[in-house]
Amino acid sequence: MKKKSTLANIFYNSFGTMFYYGCQWLTTILIVRLSGYTDAGNYSLAMTFTAAFAIFALFNTRQYQVSDVAGEYSDTTYIYSRYAAMGAAFLVCAAGLLFNSYTPFQWGVILVYMLFKCGEAWVDVYHGICQKNGRMDYICYSYIMRGVLMIGVFCGVVYFSGNLLYAITAMTVCTCGVVFFYDRRAARRFIREGDSASFAAVKQLMIILIPLVVVAVTNNLSISLPKYFLERFYDETVLGYYSSVATPSMIVQVGASTIFVPLITPLADKLAANDKKGFSDILKKVGIVFAVLSLLALGVSALLGRWFLGLVFGEEILPYTYLFVPIIISTLFISINACLFPVCTVFREIKGQLAVGIAGIVSSVAASIILIKPYGMNGVVMALLITLAIQIIIEIYCVYRRMREWKES
Repeated sequence: MKKKSTLANIFYNSFGTMFYYGCQWLTTILIVRLSGYTDAGNYSLAMTFTAAFAIFALFNTRQYQVSDVAGEYSDTTYIYSRYAAMGAAFLVCAAGLLFNSYTPFQWGVILVYMLFKCGEAWVDVYHGICQKNGRMDYICYSYIMRGVLMIGVFCGVVYFSGNLLYAITAMTVCTCGVVFFYDRRAARRFIREGDSASFAAVKQLMIILIPLVVVAVTNNLSISLPKYFLERFYDETVLGYYSSVATPSMIVQVGASTIFVPLITPLADKLAANDKKGFSDILKKVGIVFAVLSLLALGVSALLGRWFLGLVFGEEILPYTYLFVPIIISTLFISINACLFPVCTVFREIKGQLAVGIAGIVSSVAASIILIKPYGMNGVVMALLITLAIQIIIEIYCVYRRMREWKES
């Protein structure tokens, strides 16, 4: 089956991902309109609480999978390792609830949303197979189908039942149906006949990935913890206001980071071919595009942010719109972090990534405890900027050191 060009794959991946996460973002807006800020806070709580466990379910396999250009592990091995990761992540998430004094309703919302995130982890391994074979158009179609179903059933159930738990359950069932009936079949087109996986191979792969998983979980926790502390120090309604202001930034983050995703395999190919110049050229082009998009995002946010948030959420949100531009800046930092992380994975820079994860979690906890209680929502932004700046500096150093040591033959 003929591969799509790199440019075409970037388009398909960017359009599909932006569409899907745009639909996901709309659910966070419409829950405010349909059910109020308390349910919006509970929905945001579910997103925040499950964020690290969702990363664990992904097991940080995708970047390793699509950069495995030598075929070290079979496609089936990657699939089975994902099943194991999903099961473990759900159990750990459920255990984590025991250490928090949430209501039974909040327990239900968090656990069902975790099932939804496991569904996203499930589809991710199939998307990795399609990406590795240069057919990200299949990924785009999946994103569109799941996005339409997600927002349709979520809003429909909230409107007719008024129950957030029922809405998340319906959203989970419908989107997982797409994974089973479409994505699984699309990926099978690229799996060779006789492709199999042994327990030993799955175990070996998961052991190799453990350091990257630790980094991915701590990296995500370092971003999620400030919002967690905001809810703990204040309440879910305050978190609802902050999350409502922050929701449009998700589109900026996804848009910036998805441009880079299709380039992981080409970067791995350049590294395998010992083509340092080609590798550097890809990074330079991405850097230029990212800089232009960042300036555009900041300009639009400064000019239209307050008007847009007021239009979407009403006058009640206006006292908090001053946070929008600082949140966009922190989102751009998150995007830089998300782009540098897979470059380190391509280089197999495990120790450097561990340093990123440890520094991130330590700085996030310290900054959150010091800043959020006295400064509230402002403290969340400050904690994020401090944490991300530290992580980005470490990642840039790791990439620079590897490039400097790279000797072309």
